[in-house]
Amino acid sequence: MPVSAAPADAGVLWLAALQRALGRAAHDVKDALNGVSVNLEVVRSRAGRADAHASAVAPFADAAAQQLERLTALLDVVLALGRSERVPVDVSVALRRVAALCSASSAASDATVVVRDRHDGDARTSVAADAVRLALAAPLLDAVVGARAVLPGGVECELTGEPDSLVVRLRTGRPVAIAPDVAEAIRLAGVRWTEDAAELSLFFPRA
Repeated sequence: MPVSAAPADAGVLWLAALQRALGRAAHDVKDALNGVSVNLEVVRSRAGRADAHASAVAPFADAAAQQLERLTALLDVVLALGRSERVPVDVSVALRRVAALCSASSAASDATVVVRDRHDGDARTSVAADAVRLALAAPLLDAVVGARAVLPGGVECELTGEPDSLVVRLRTGRPVAIAPDVAEAIRLAGVRWTEDAAELSLFFPRA
């Protein structure tokens, strides 16, 4: 009698999705670091001149500050996602973090992720943290790749609430399939979903 394979663990699948997202984000991190370095070098060299004026270095100092701010925000997200999530998980917090990481890509063809939080009040779910992150990250990563031409305004993630569930609608502009192993893992964790040609809706039971 054949033995059926055990369902994949949500934690293992989340780590795989995180590694994929970090691989994409590495380009943004390197770009930001390079921007800070180049602009600070210009500031250093120009500020050392005897006839230096603030107006000559200010634009480069501002550019370095903006790049550093971008880098700091991304690293904050990476550190947060590398730690255990507070239980019960706040879907609003998890969504913003996952969306920020999935948006990090230097590929001109990739879409960004826009979060619209339209839910007031408690956004905590009874679903385990790894399953929440996986349910958000796996389809988002697939949705953003090469999607800028389809969705120039970005992939939209809208968080709303129903009496028994928190709902995250991913407006993708094209079909996004959930991989079978991911689908099985999040289903066992209590996540439901519906999908059509342009939108994926994820339902997380309230805590």
